Amino acid sequence: MAVPDRFGLLPAEPLLLTTEETRLLWAFVHGDIMDAAVRSWLRASLGFCPRHTWAYAVVEIELWEAGVGGRGGHQPFDVCVLYEDLSRTLSDRLGRPRGWGRRAEAALVPSRRCYLCSQLAGTPREGFALGYANSNSAALAAEANLLRHTRRWCAATAEEWLPSACPDCLGGPVSGADDGGVPLCRFHLAEAVRAGAEDEAATAARLADARERLASIAQRLAALARSMTAAGAAADARTEASWIEALGFFGGWQFPAYLAGIPASGAP
Repeated sequence: MAVPDRFGLLPAEPLLLTTEETRLLWAFVHGDIMDAAVRSWLRASLGFCPRHTWAYAVVEIELWEAGVGGRGGHQPFDVCVLYEDLSRTLSDRLGRPRGWGRRAEAALVPSRRCYLCSQLAGTPREGFALGYANSNSAALAAEANLLRHTRRWCAATAEEWLPSACPDCLGGPVSGADDGGVPLCRFHLAEAVRAGAEDEAATAARLADARERLASIAQRLAALARSMTAAGAAADARTEASWIEALGFFGGWQFPAYLAGIPASGAP
C-alpha cells in the first residue's frame, strides 16, 4: 500500500515511536494540552504533523490503562478533546469570508510548525530517559509500538470510517475538479482547491463539504468523549469511529488503513 508521499504522510507500516517521542507525548497527554499557549499553538499548526498526529493517539490508547466509562482504559479521551476543538475551529475558519488576496485553501495550511517536532529539534537526550512521574520512557515506547489496542480500534470501526477515508491517501485516482463530493484529507483538499482555483463554484462546494464534515466530526467527538466518563451514554458505532475520521482528515489515512488491514484499493 505504498502511496507516493508529497506531504510527509505516514507510510503503511508500523509507527515505531522513539523513546524521546514517547517521553514528550506521554507528558503532553498528562498536562500540556491544558495550557492555553499550547492550545493556541495547536490551532495555528492544525494539530501535529502527520507522524505525531497518529503517535499522539497511539501513546494515549496504548499506555493509558485505566479510565471511567464502559470501556475503562485504552481509549482516546485526550485525542477527542483536542480534535473536537480543532475540528470546530477549522470548520469555523472555512465558513468565514476570504480577505483580499487570501487563497481559498489558506485555512487548510498550518501557520506554525508541529509542536512535537519543535521540541524534538533541540539537543538529543542520551542514556536512560525518565518521563512523566519518573516513568521509563524506553519501556513505554516498546509497549506503545506493539499497537495492540490502536489496531483493535481501527479494525473494529473500519466499516464506519472507510467511506470517509481520502481516496488519494489510499492510492485511489487523483481527484479532479468535478469530484467535489469525494471526502479528501486536508492535504489533498488543499491541493485540489489549488488545482481548481479558477472554478469558484467547485472550490466553494469542496470547502462547504469539508466544513460540514468537520462540524459533524466535532459533534461525534464530543459524544465519544462523554461516553468515556462515568455519567456518559454509550457511543454508537459511528461515534466510536469519529476520532479516526478526525485524525485521518488532519493527518492522513494510510496508517489506520494499514492497522485495519485495508489495501491500497480501499477494499476490506
